[in-house]
Amino acid sequence: MRTISDFMKEKINLKNDVFFLSGLLILCYFFFFYNIGTYRLIDIDETRYIHIAQNMFKSGDYITPYINQELFLEKPPLFYWLCVLSYKLFNAVNNFSSRFPIASLATFGVFMNYFFVRFILKSPLCAFLVSLVLMSSFWYALFAHIAIMDLGFTVLISAAFYLGIMTLFVTCEKTKKVFWYLGYFFLALSVLQKGLIGIIVPGAPLLIIFLLFKRAKEIIKPSYIIPGIIIFLLTAMPWHILIYKAQGSVWFNDYIVKHHFARFFGSSMGIDRKQPFLFYIPIILGGLLPWTFVLISAIIKWAKYAISTVKSTKSIKPLFSKDTNDRALILIASVWFVVVFLFFSGSSTKLPTYILTVFPSLAILIGYFLYGYIKEDKNKKYVEISSLITCLLFLSAGLFGLWYYLSGKIDIGLGLVILFIIFSISGLIFLKTKQKTWIIGALVGFSFSVCAVNSAELFNFITNFGQNELEEYAIYVNDQDGKNELITFGFSKKYSILHFYKKNKVHYLTGNDDKVYDDLKAVIKDAKNNNENIYIILKNKKTYREDFLNTVDKIKKENKYSLYKVK
Repeated sequence: MRTISDFMKEKINLKNDVFFLSGLLILCYFFFFYNIGTYRLIDIDETRYIHIAQNMFKSGDYITPYINQELFLEKPPLFYWLCVLSYKLFNAVNNFSSRFPIASLATFGVFMNYFFVRFILKSPLCAFLVSLVLMSSFWYALFAHIAIMDLGFTVLISAAFYLGIMTLFVTCEKTKKVFWYLGYFFLALSVLQKGLIGIIVPGAPLLIIFLLFKRAKEIIKPSYIIPGIIIFLLTAMPWHILIYKAQGSVWFNDYIVKHHFARFFGSSMGIDRKQPFLFYIPIILGGLLPWTFVLISAIIKWAKYAISTVKSTKSIKPLFSKDTNDRALILIASVWFVVVFLFFSGSSTKLPTYILTVFPSLAILIGYFLYGYIKEDKNKKYVEISSLITCLLFLSAGLFGLWYYLSGKIDIGLGLVILFIIFSISGLIFLKTKQKTWIIGALVGFSFSVCAVNSAELFNFITNFGQNELEEYAIYVNDQDGKNELITFGFSKKYSILHFYKKNKVHYLTGNDDKVYDDLKAVIKDAKNNNENIYIILKNKKTYREDFLNTVDKIKKENKYSLYKVK
């Protein structure tokens, strides 16, 4: 009698791409699309970018981004355009249509990884494992649920990089040209997604790899580069020309000078996001779960191999060997990771989402390591020990979470911790019975528990730490009769308010110095001259001047914020 494992092995042995692609498509639906319209937009970036996209959709001005009736020139417009396209496609402006583009890009990224590895190694199984690792890595799956630009940027630069690399593995001139021209097109889309960094991030590792392959001259071959540059310019330049015509030096100083050069080289223009050089290491380790310990075990094994190789050959040249496609793939992924990691680690401005750009390369390394384990029983000790550690970690998390829930300290997460316990115990059983395929399935199950089953509950829980209160106040003020002004005072800008307060511009007054109080007085004076009601949101645990508090009456109070009305 055939078991499910026998059936899967048969399909794997047939190397049936349709089987793997269908599986990926189904999993992508549950990982990326399921429930994405059922939780709030997340402060700060998601609420900001979606507000801009909705403004574009309503105004029909697809050139100049506006937020809160002010210019927003930090980013190019591709992400906003994709949201507008989604609104038109679904004939609706809601959370699902706002997040549909990012979920679609995440899916495209998974399939690009599949086709890239499949193209080089000719192995559907390895391609599937690489794609599965990328899809189920916490950091990648998390940001496939939040409509911000970083994951889309990661996908677009990966596509440009892959297409350039694939020219190294074909001899047909027509095919090479197609790959190069598509690569330039995706390079242009990367620029339209996040700016000129879209050239540097894929371009630098690509150049190094071509140098290592001793084929750098191909990059500047006229039949590739001239049509490629034309495609790039025709795609990327029109918006840059039109926005410069519309905003001139204001756009150039904000977009080019401040948010390109100042972000990387220093914070002299008010971009205070400096972090230590190794800032991204813990983010990568945490974001790669449930594959973190597999990566660590792979690094340990490959480090041992590298040391023994150098000792025996007294040269580092064998480490850069590309005599087989397997070695070439590992070299490509390693160079890609190291170059991009060093680039963002060396930048003056660091944000946790920036390092998403290395996750496709790490997925290749991890997926290939797992492929050796499943296909040829290589890396057995390393994979099984790392899987054991992962299962014990999630079992501990599940048991602690269950205790925390039953003790009454938290009222959500019961389903998640139960799934953690179930998949942990299942993984331990599969390890004991040497069920290699199901061990991998159990690890995927941890991510599935978070991203497919409990994502809406967890994201809504996150917004209960003040964002829900701000939205409640925005709705309250918006529903009041007469002319009303809304001010947030003494804390950072929270753009979720803009999706519920529609009457006027929200006055965001940050800080707590004398200048901010002077600005507040000016806003209040103007509003009173226009016979407007003035509402102010204050943070509860913040200290405010007594003379100011004497001029306002408290209307509502919640855990984190309170709503006041000027007397």
